[in-house]
Amino acid sequence: MLTEQTFQVRHYALSALCFEPEQFTRCIVFLHGWLDNAASFLPLIEEMQKQNSAMKLVALDLPGHGLSSHARDGFYPFHDYIDTLNQVIIQLKQQCACPVVLVGHSLGALIASCYSAAFPEHIDYLVQIEGYGPISEPEPNALQRLRKGVLSRQRVMQKTERYFNSQTQMKELRAMRYGLTVSQVAALVERDSQRNDKGWQWRHDKKLKANSLYRMSPNHAQQVIEALPSSNLLVLGDKGFKHLDVNCASNTKIIQVAGGHHCHFTSPQPIALAIFELILPL
Repeated sequence: MLTEQTFQVRHYALSALCFEPEQFTRCIVFLHGWLDNAASFLPLIEEMQKQNSAMKLVALDLPGHGLSSHARDGFYPFHDYIDTLNQVIIQLKQQCACPVVLVGHSLGALIASCYSAAFPEHIDYLVQIEGYGPISEPEPNALQRLRKGVLSRQRVMQKTERYFNSQTQMKELRAMRYGLTVSQVAALVERDSQRNDKGWQWRHDKKLKANSLYRMSPNHAQQVIEALPSSNLLVLGDKGFKHLDVNCASNTKIIQVAGGHHCHFTSPQPIALAIFELILPL
């Protein structure tokens, strides 16, 4: 059974769904995508528990997402996620002395790749789902990126709050956007919605929708890719992002499964099998 756990870090109280058996051989940390939350990994976690229950599982709500606290001041620059993750990993390694596996989807994959490259002493295995290395863009775009990012912050803060008549309406909207069924997104939406006297609204921080002020250059991103763990896996949906396997490192194992960008909802069994093949070599 999964239980709720809170990690106190420097600026946030981070919520997480956790499973800790009496004995375990690996600690697997799950990092969700942008505007998702820990519940996005429930199908994959359920499948992994069926195949091997001797794993500690920790699915985090990233700052501003799910049940985790929001930024008091400022926004959510990408590199701050890496700092936050480091604080969580240090706490986990103080609790158990076993190999640590990072499993990230989309934004979570970007965070996981950068963290595992910068802190190889902490991460033994890396799994990226529909994301590979950090997003980069050519250096001449830097000023345009900075300007657009600042202006987007103004737009986000000026935008009026949106309310829904029901949680069902929110599930239908998210299902349509993700190309999934209402039942598939139900737990995700329930963790990301709240009700007040004006109706239902999203729980995640609206400041998450502001554009980034900065992105790595291609050369910087390449350094991350070259420093990925020797045991790393890239999972792609057959209807997902096609460009992700173009510049992969030679030590990256790639599998394709049925589904789109959220293929871990639709194909948890082959993904679970591939993860165990990676982290439990014969």
